[in-house]
Amino acid sequence: MNAKKVLSITVTFILLFSFIGIAQQYSYDYENMKMDEYKAELGKWQQRLSDAESALADEETKCQQTQSELDGVQAEINSTWNEIYGLLGTDEAGYQEHLAQLMALENDLRSFVALRPEDIYGRRDELDSYKRRYEEFKKDKRSLGNEAFETMGRIASLIQEAEEKAKPAAAGMYQVMRGDYLWKIARKPDIYGDPYAWMRIYTYNRDQIQNPDLIYPDQVFRIPRMAGPNEHWVARGEFLTGIAKMYGSSFNWQRIYEANKEVITDPNVIFPHMVLTVPR
Repeated sequence: MNAKKVLSITVTFILLFSFIGIAQQYSYDYENMKMDEYKAELGKWQQRLSDAESALADEETKCQQTQSELDGVQAEINSTWNEIYGLLGTDEAGYQEHLAQLMALENDLRSFVALRPEDIYGRRDELDSYKRRYEEFKKDKRSLGNEAFETMGRIASLIQEAEEKAKPAAAGMYQVMRGDYLWKIARKPDIYGDPYAWMRIYTYNRDQIQNPDLIYPDQVFRIPRMAGPNEHWVARGEFLTGIAKMYGSSFNWQRIYEANKEVITDPNVIFPHMVLTVPR
């Protein structure tokens, strides 16, 4: 409702209650009233009506002035927003569309973060796609708008939260104690409960272990719990050509070999529990 309508209704109620109040103060004996008395009272009421109409006209003028000022302010606001949209390389419709896309990504990430750590780790490809979308949005000037900028901040926090949440599922941690060796560590019930799985620890920590027979106290090894993206855990009886075929073509076995030469000394001999990188 605009200011003019509000003022008109207000003045109407004031006039109505004024007339009711005045009428209650006077009681007339119309049958015995003389003509000059009647004319005198009529003149009073006509003057009151004229005064009320004049007051209403004044208020309407003020209302029009106020509405004109409001229109001017709104025009300035619209002009300012158009300047802002221009700096962002868009218009209002384009900005709102961009903001809706950002909010959709934020909602997707909130659902993703609610998953179990194991599920998040197993769906790293999906998380990577969210990160790529975020990076694309960063290149868009529309993301510098106030609401969009705040939404981008929340998206970045959600991506970081998902990555942190997945870490325990990706790899537990074990600090080497004096007297430890890989066979012994792998045999521990809270590690793998299988001494032959020492190869998994060795190949997963190839950046720290140069010689599987030489490990040192206070080294901290990652203990993988499930295969991640671009990883293959070698099972008994597997060989490179068979693994390569699982990921596309058996002719790609040499690429797998080249990516894992640190732990594969002979491409004809691989061992169960090895963690191999599978290039894509």
